[in-house]
Amino acid sequence: MLKVVLLLCYILSVQTVEAKTNANSKVRNSLIDAIVLHSIGGPYCENGEVRYSGAPGDANRWRIFFERHKVLGIHYIVDRKGLVVSSIAENAVANHALGWNERSVGIELVNDGDGNDRVTRRQWLALHRLVGRLIKRYSAITVDRVFRHSDIDKRTFKCAGKEIKQKQDPGLSFDYERFVESLR
Repeated sequence: MLKVVLLLCYILSVQTVEAKTNANSKVRNSLIDAIVLHSIGGPYCENGEVRYSGAPGDANRWRIFFERHKVLGIHYIVDRKGLVVSSIAENAVANHALGWNERSVGIELVNDGDGNDRVTRRQWLALHRLVGRLIKRYSAITVDRVFRHSDIDKRTFKCAGKEIKQKQDPGLSFDYERFVESLR
């Protein structure tokens, strides 16, 4: 029982930092009807070998990265300790998912995206709470409209003669089916 009480206290105390709209963001003109889940890290090819970029640091480090980036943007970042940081306001477009930016809220998990770096329990709980709030806030977002970046972006690159999926996030170690089912 004590564990349950402590867990609830933690969930209710997850810190959220308010958004600062990126200078490159524009006001959204479309209905928000989807959430896209990402991981910071992703694959690239180096000397004929697929490598992953990694994701050192916490949510605030990545918020600064996105706010300084001339092209990329994200609405929320959830780090390994469960800290949720807002980068671009929800009413602004964040450039996070080709063809989906106008209609979706983008959430980055601080994760290597390599299938080995597991999402922490705190990260999972914070993401669950955030996505649950977004589903309640936007009537057009249902559980079936929570997508992995890998579901909606099919681009590939070549490495050592093989086609490699460019967008693999949030990664094989993220149990998407269990996450979506837990939102129902």
